[in-house]
Amino acid sequence: MKKHTSQQTQQPTYDPALTEKQKNVFEFIQKNLRKTGRSPTYLEIQTHFGFQAVGTVQHYIETLIKKGYLQSGDGKWSSLRVVRRITPLTDFRSPEIPLLGKVAAGFPIEYLKNGEQIEVPSLMIKTPGDYFALQVSGDSMIDEGILDGDLVVVRKESSAENGKIIVASIDNESTIKRFFKKRNTIELHSANPKYQPLIVGPHQQFRIEGLYLGLMRF
Repeated sequence: MKKHTSQQTQQPTYDPALTEKQKNVFEFIQKNLRKTGRSPTYLEIQTHFGFQAVGTVQHYIETLIKKGYLQSGDGKWSSLRVVRRITPLTDFRSPEIPLLGKVAAGFPIEYLKNGEQIEVPSLMIKTPGDYFALQVSGDSMIDEGILDGDLVVVRKESSAENGKIIVASIDNESTIKRFFKKRNTIELHSANPKYQPLIVGPHQQFRIEGLYLGLMRF
C-alpha cells in the first residue's frame, strides 16, 4: 500500500534546482539553439517573456550559468551553450520504506511489523542507511509538532546524542521521546508539560531503535 502526502502530488515536473521561471527561460534558450543553431539575444528573450528590463534577462542567464545549465562560449553572452539538461520527474521518484506500525507519544506501546510500504519525500532519505516509518499514537510530543496520527520517518541507529528525538524500545514496547543519558540513568522526555519524563529502570530492557528525521501528515 502506498500513501501520498499532498506535497508529493504537487511535485514539479522539472529539476527542483530550477524555479518555474528559470526553467521556462532555459527551455526557450535550448529550443532556439536546436532550431536556429544560435542562442537568442537578450531582446528576443525579453520580448518573448515580456520582461520590463534587459537586466532581468541578464539575471536569469547568470543564474542558469551559476547553476551549471548554461555556459557562455568564449566569454560572450551571445554564444550560450547548454551544458546540463533538465532532469525529468522520473529521476525524483519518492523512495519507499516499511511502515512498521504505531509508536506511542505518551506511553510505550508495541509496534507490529505488518509489511506495508510507504512513499516518503526523497529529501528525508539523504544518507545511506535503513529507514522505517511509524504512526504516532498520543499527544506527548505536540510541542515538537508531532501530533496523534502523524507518520514519523526514522533512521535505524543504536545510539544517540543527548537531546535528540529517538524511537526507543522499553521492555519490547516502543515510544518516541527526547533522549537524555545521565550518569546512572536514562531519561526520555516528552514535549508536553502534562507528561513526566520516563525514567528507565536498571532492570528494564532498553535500546534505541532509531533517530527521528521528520514527519508526514495526511
